[in-house]
Amino acid sequence: MKTNTNNNIAAVVDILSRYNWLTVTAEAEGKEPQTLRATGINTHMGNFIVFDRQCATGFYTDNAVVDIAAAGENTVAFLTASGTAYTVTGENKAGLAHRNTAAGSLDDPASLIDWYRSGLTEAGEVLIVLDFGKAGQISGKDSGKIKSFVNSNLDGKPQSRQHCRTIYIKAASDKTGYFDPVIIGLYSLESEAVLTEKTFYFDVSFTETESDTIRAMLKAVEEESNIPLF
Repeated sequence: MKTNTNNNIAAVVDILSRYNWLTVTAEAEGKEPQTLRATGINTHMGNFIVFDRQCATGFYTDNAVVDIAAAGENTVAFLTASGTAYTVTGENKAGLAHRNTAAGSLDDPASLIDWYRSGLTEAGEVLIVLDFGKAGQISGKDSGKIKSFVNSNLDGKPQSRQHCRTIYIKAASDKTGYFDPVIIGLYSLESEAVLTEKTFYFDVSFTETESDTIRAMLKAVEEESNIPLF
């Protein structure tokens, strides 16, 4: 399969969009191959490709795509005008939503709970991991707000942390009273591990409504785990 038309690029990108996890290997002459992960793929300016990374900055092909070749049942190779080959393999990562069929909403944080990754930690603390893919196609404005919060408040700005990630919420063990602490940080979808953590306080760091929403989400995960903690 070879083509250099924008229509066929869009068609191939549409097929790869059916997967929720992409492995992208870029190979350029004179350089070591680089492998990155992505949670989405789109066309850009017709014949460029942008790879999305949940809650992080995405990355683009280094030039316009001039050729496409099938490299397997779920693998496609894109060749750019610079001579760089991007081999993209799609798969479905366990637990992650498919943005094209998602039914959640940013206006309802509880609808974004990743039930596959949420539950109790080994220490018995309630852990909520969010999946923004459940919100479907997020606008550029809303995506920018999420990344700004992550980079500014959750120490997500370093380049080393610009990979597929999400936000987690954890019930703190050191409750002190009405203004109880809650831990919020970054969770890596690539290493399946916590990256950062920061302490916030109910009814101080958040409005009363926001605090009630977070408490309700923690309670829902607690009840789903069938172990009373509160």
